Amino acid sequence: MPWSNQNGGGGGGGPWGRPNGNGGGPWGSGGGGGNQPPNLEELLRRGQDRLRRIIPGGGGPGGPSGGSSGFGGGRGALVLGVLVVAGWLATGFYKVEPYQVGIETIFGRYVGSTGEGLRYNFPYPIGGVVKPNVGQVNSIQVGYRTGPGQTRNRDVPDESLMLTGDENIVDLDFEVQWRVNPLKASDFVFNIQNPEGTIKAIAESAMREVVGRRNIQAILTNEQASISQEVKEMVQKALDEYGAGVRIEVVQLVSVNPPPEVRPAFVDVNAAQQDADTAQNEAKTYASREVPQARGKASQIVQAAEAYKTKATADATGQAARFDEVYASYKLAPAISRERIFLETMEKVLGSVNKVIIDQNGTPGAAGTAAAGVLPVLPLSEFGARGSAQTGAAR
Repeated sequence: MPWSNQNGGGGGGGPWGRPNGNGGGPWGSGGGGGNQPPNLEELLRRGQDRLRRIIPGGGGPGGPSGGSSGFGGGRGALVLGVLVVAGWLATGFYKVEPYQVGIETIFGRYVGSTGEGLRYNFPYPIGGVVKPNVGQVNSIQVGYRTGPGQTRNRDVPDESLMLTGDENIVDLDFEVQWRVNPLKASDFVFNIQNPEGTIKAIAESAMREVVGRRNIQAILTNEQASISQEVKEMVQKALDEYGAGVRIEVVQLVSVNPPPEVRPAFVDVNAAQQDADTAQNEAKTYASREVPQARGKASQIVQAAEAYKTKATADATGQAARFDEVYASYKLAPAISRERIFLETMEKVLGSVNKVIIDQNGTPGAAGTAAAGVLPVLPLSEFGARGSAQTGAAR
């Protein structure tokens, strides 16, 4: 603020004069006139008034020292307030890991979901963020409990003993593996309070229902896979109806046994069932090997019969045609045909036997010849056989 170097009258020398009209400065120095420092008290007072208008209730008490401390305290409070607000707003930043989903709320009401990365929402108490783990597979044990080393150390009969459809009791332990559904993570956060307890109760109820519809023999032998699948579907359906936001990964039967009191008898029955299954499998293997062979042989026999049928039919047809031709020739020359037929027949009958021809009407031969009526036969076939044998020996 500019000031005048001229001394005023009895009024205090311009802006540097004291209000009581004395010529002294604010530090109490006397004398009149001369250069004086500015009135800091007035400047501080005016600044304090402006600060009060900006911040209601700001500033300190009046007076030289009081006005100065009030101004400094108000300014420090303003800076401190700005820093506090900035720090509070900065707490709204949060990070979502790849295996998480960010569930944002404002005044406790769900407003949206966020994926992995650095995100921002209004800080507490206006906003909030819940980050459920959607990548972790959780496990619930029903009927037994395991220790730290994954060793089974305790049975829970209240959970494992179940009534079958044929009014028997089976000791069944199983495990349910589940995780949060990434597409329905908000349902998991807001609709279910005790996930493990809810899933366990639903799984145990479903298992009792499925076991109650089957006989104990089927449960102990060949229907365990179908039981696991059916229980999984029932539990998933119930959780979806509740809007739990949970996905069932697998229902695994850990142990299926009869009660300890009758377990040896059931073991014998099970062994007999396995022997029966083994015998059936062996019989099926034998059948699968023998049946194709039998079918092949049957087909071969049928084909041979068909070939014989064709051959016999063709021979019979040829013989009938030959007979017709012979009969036609016979009608033209009966005597000649009869003699020809006789000679051909005798050739077939006597062609492969040793024979002697006797001429009953013959005359006695010359001296030294055969008796009358007996004709010598030259055994040409024997000569041919002897010649072949001698040729083979010479070789």
